[in-house]
Amino acid sequence: MNQDRSERWRQLISPRRVGPLSDQQAPQQATPDELRTAYDIDYDRIVFSSAFRSLHDKTQVFPLSTSDYTRTRLTHSIEASSVGRSLGQLAGQFLQEQGLEVEPSHLGTIIAAACLAHDIGNPPFGHSGEAAIQHWVSKRWQEPDAKDPFSTLSEKKDVECFEGNAQGFRILTRLQARTRRGGLQYTATTVAAMSKYPRPSLLPGGRARGEGIISEKKFGFFQDDAELALETFRALGLREREPGVFSRHPLAYLVEAADDICYTVIDLEDSAKLGLIPLEQACELLEELTATRAESRDSGERTSKPRLDKESRLGVARARAIHMLINECVAVFKEHIREIEEGGFEQELISARQDVRARVKTIKRITREKGYESERVLQIEAAGFRTLGGLLEMFVPAVLANEPNREEKKLRQLLPREFFQRPGEYEEDRDEAIRRMTPYQRLLCVTDYVSGMTDGLAVELYQRLSGIKLPG
Repeated sequence: MNQDRSERWRQLISPRRVGPLSDQQAPQQATPDELRTAYDIDYDRIVFSSAFRSLHDKTQVFPLSTSDYTRTRLTHSIEASSVGRSLGQLAGQFLQEQGLEVEPSHLGTIIAAACLAHDIGNPPFGHSGEAAIQHWVSKRWQEPDAKDPFSTLSEKKDVECFEGNAQGFRILTRLQARTRRGGLQYTATTVAAMSKYPRPSLLPGGRARGEGIISEKKFGFFQDDAELALETFRALGLREREPGVFSRHPLAYLVEAADDICYTVIDLEDSAKLGLIPLEQACELLEELTATRAESRDSGERTSKPRLDKESRLGVARARAIHMLINECVAVFKEHIREIEEGGFEQELISARQDVRARVKTIKRITREKGYESERVLQIEAAGFRTLGGLLEMFVPAVLANEPNREEKKLRQLLPREFFQRPGEYEEDRDEAIRRMTPYQRLLCVTDYVSGMTDGLAVELYQRLSGIKLPG
């Protein structure tokens, strides 16, 4: 039995890269005696990518914040990566103790690299940006006689339900190094670890997502990228429950846990630092969270704390909460490892135990009510909603037009030529590159462009093209 499990993990943890069709096409791999593994290369490739750099001006919780303290998508991703490395190393140590041929440091690096990239597909203004794209597409072709640009229901669903997770897969495997099949050519393992929802936008038979199946909550790849997605997940032996619908890679639970830990704790801290939640209340919430574990209560930490100012107390509470939640998530991973390996576990690690789940839920509720839904955040999100919809209203008709008019030609010229390049091709003429695409692919090129913008660039470009603000 252990031999079967070892073979299973050897397939799951693979240096095979996404994209190359043969060994001759594959990039040079590090040899076993080299310190820099294939997973270290994954980590480095995302750090040096332009898509990762753009996260410095993308909303985590508070759009266009004037504070130099609050997190952006970039700092959130780095913090999640740090937490993910710890989760991976602890989980790897456990698997090794089980007699499996797993290197804890490799798992740590895989999860750290996946965490760095986990939000890379998010558009400007976070989830509000996703909703803006979804709303615009849904409204654009809602009239009965309106001819939409989609040839299948799956294509339509892709864009009507535009999803940052699917865009993240697309960025890694197509949009960075876009003329090469597989884009950045991450290892299949790191891509799968990042893929919390390894399924298409339209489930087989058009059915609704399964009740309580978290891996079906959203979708993880567009139809335009389905070939690479299926190739990747099948190569790793992920359980294919239905055609094109897979169970998660075991490491995806740990990537999700790193993200959950960070936004549960850190978003509360940011809200307190901005004065939206009283510092005293934030400290108490985090201290109550760590008190859910008997070892925390017995350690005497809560009765022998040194006297601290509120900000220092918050920092200590944040560190202890993250430490406790890391251990909690690893403990749940250990308890349910067989279900996780078999693709049958459908819970978040952070909320699998009722006592922790209740306190985490309380923290999230208070952060949402006082932070996410504060007046300033809602105002800027509303402006961002209008901004992204306005940009789509300008660029989509210009790209879909077979015979663009004068204004549409000018708008086309503003779109970088590389957005219309396909793997293995390089077309100098922008209009010719567009003509080679289906309307659906053209529309994806526009969402690639708009969703890849930073918050600041999206606002600036919309103001300039609307005549609100002229170029300086």
